[in-house]
Amino acid sequence: MTITVCLNGTNRNPFHRWGLRQNPFPQMARAEYDAADRRLNSLGGEPIPDVEYIRKTLSGFSPEFVELCCSKFVKGEYVRFRVTFPD
Repeated sequence: MTITVCLNGTNRNPFHRWGLRQNPFPQMARAEYDAADRRLNSLGGEPIPDVEYIRKTLSGFSPEFVELCCSKFVKGEYVRFRVTFPD
């Protein structure tokens, strides 16, 4: 499974122009991943103030994944990267 992670380090939400808070489309189309998918999508919507916000939002995810997201975060930039998980 490969997902695209988006981290909004800018000062605006790119989804506001459509009247949305975040990307409404799931990447992992399975009901058991729905809550995790929504939390992950929220990081690409509203601006992220700091890495502690990422840690709080992704609590319950694997520590390695959370730290990867924190290491990729850049204040002032919208960052996208792909992560592949083994089956």
